Formats: sequence, structure tokens, C-alpha cells
Amino acid sequence: MADVLNKRFNTDYSESCFRKAWQYFDRMYTACKDIFTTSDDGCRELDTQKRELERAKIQFRDERNAWQRQNYNSARVEQKLDYVEKVITESNPTDLQISLRENNAKKTAIITCSDWHIGECFDNEWGYYNSDIARDRIEEYASKAIQRCILEGVSNVIIAGCGDLCSGNIHAAIAVTNRENVIEQIMLASEYMLGFVKAFVDKGFMVTFTNISGNHSRISRKDEAVKDERLDNLVGWFVSTHLKDYPNFIYTKPQDTTLAEIDGYWFVHGDNDVFGKAGLSSLVLAKGYKPIAIFSGHMHTMAIDDCYDVKICRGGSLCGSGNDYTIEKRLKGKATQLMAIAEDGELCQFYNITLS
Repeated sequence: MADVLNKRFNTDYSESCFRKAWQYFDRMYTACKDIFTTSDDGCRELDTQKRELERAKIQFRDERNAWQRQNYNSARVEQKLDYVEKVITESNPTDLQISLRENNAKKTAIITCSDWHIGECFDNEWGYYNSDIARDRIEEYASKAIQRCILEGVSNVIIAGCGDLCSGNIHAAIAVTNRENVIEQIMLASEYMLGFVKAFVDKGFMVTFTNISGNHSRISRKDEAVKDERLDNLVGWFVSTHLKDYPNFIYTKPQDTTLAEIDGYWFVHGDNDVFGKAGLSSLVLAKGYKPIAIFSGHMHTMAIDDCYDVKICRGGSLCGSGNDYTIEKRLKGKATQLMAIAEDGELCQFYNITLS
């Protein structure tokens, strides 16, 4: 406000100077209002103008505070991104000698990674989870999935991150169960996903990787969140930047942050697309064509359905039960992840891989 008044009156006073002058005038006006005007209409007009001025001051202050918050958050994010980029540049792969597996074009494995919730921490009679347990379960998942691929004679693998890889900080109930802050969460999730994907690359599988975002990776509150500003997006960038020089790695960038397509298979998180006929119909009408199958997560339980010749497949969660939400809703379940095998483009087998 001081800047506006200085520009208007060609002065160079501080905000404090203007504020004190206004306070003096306000006290004088209140005490002598009847002297300046004797009409009720005049008093009412002056009161109205005074209220308008107060409203303008409040609006200006709110806008200034909002800009300051946005600039502060933006500066913090840029600083962390610079650090992550430095880590990637300094850890370029040196050994790219990969022995590719014998090509079997008929079979493809679809391996989904949903609801890892890295950062969440709990230990009670319902379950236990933290980032160290998450790492162990991811390694176990990779080992079991690779064994299954070898048994099935698979050479081509699609790995899809289906969102909510980090716990986030979207409301207070989640924040109190987090062991790491959101930046540490997404850095861990990126490292864990890189290790998971690289395990398949090192075994000689032809790996196609994609990654979409979930609701837990919002940077701000739901009513203020921008659709494409999700922390999960950093995971795909981190993994693809690190593995881009490997001959048996392909990164398929999602069409937007909420949907990815690979070879007729669609991958969503599930917060925007209801599991079942209603969600399928809306998505197919929006796209103008239908997929072979849709893979999702979000609800933390495995489910398979067949609607209009489209397989709808939902994976479980890495954390299982034990957080406040599952306790309040009386939801009990183990940590699971979903894997499927397709032969000649048709899904024929599903594996709900249970993790310790």
C-alpha cells in the first residue's frame, strides 16, 4: 500500500509513516465526525468509503501473503530438484553390457507398482510399515516377479507405476504417520523404483516403463492443487534419466499425469476413474476407443473384472493394513502387488503377489 501511495503523491515514505498518519486521522475523524457533517447520508457515505478502504487493505495483504508463500515453496522445490539432478548426473551407469533374453514376442508380463506410500510409518496389531520395510518388500516383489517371468518364458516386460508411490502430506491424519518429509519420500520412492526396474533390465528383459501420479502426491490441498503438479512425476523422470542409455530400456511418457498407454493397456491410479462399468464407460467415451485392459490401484485391494470385453484390473498396496484409515474402516489385508501375463495380446493369467 505504501508503494501505491508514494507513487500517487510522489513521496518516499515508509509504510509505518502512512499507517501512523492514518491512525491520527482516524482518531480525529471519529471524535469530530459530527463537526464535519451533520447529515446522516454524509456519515453513511463516509462509513461506506472507510469500509471499502479496509476491504482493499485486507485484499492487498492477502494477495501479498499468497505470493510470498508461493515464492517460498517454489524456491524450496527448485533447490531440491537441483540436488536430485546433481545426484543423477553424478551416478551415470558405467556397465551397459546386458545379455538380452531370447525374444518371445507372444508373451508379455505387465507388472504394476501401486500405492507404495513411502514415508508412512506404523507398527500395531493391525500391521507394520516404514520405508525400510518398503525397500525389503520391493526387493521381494522384484525377485518373485522375475522368477515368474522366467517360468512363463517371458522376454518383454511392462512395468507401470500406478501412483501414490509416496505417502505425501495431503491432510493432517497422514502427516502424523510420516517418518520422512515429502521431499525425502519422493527421493526414496525414486531410488526404490530405479532399483526395481533395473533388476529386470539387468536380467536381460526388454523393459518398457511408465509412471503416473496419484492423489497422495499432490503438492498442495485438493481445492488448490494443479492437476499436473504431482511429486510422483519425478519418479518417472528419475528412472528414465538414469536408465536411458541401456539398450533394453524404453520409457513411455504418460499422455498426462493421470493416464498412460502401452500396447493397448491403459494405466490409471483410480482416484479419477471408478473401478467398474461406470469408470470404464467414462474413460472410453473420453478417449474415443477402448483398451485391452485397464490397470489401477488406489483402493489398496486386488480386484479383477471383465466389462464389455475389457479387463479391469486393480492392484493392492505395499503397506497393507495398519494406518489410521484402515483401522477406522476395519480393513484388514496383507501387502500385495499385481502382475499379469498376456499371450498374443490377451490377458490370460493374474498373480496377486503377497509380500512379507
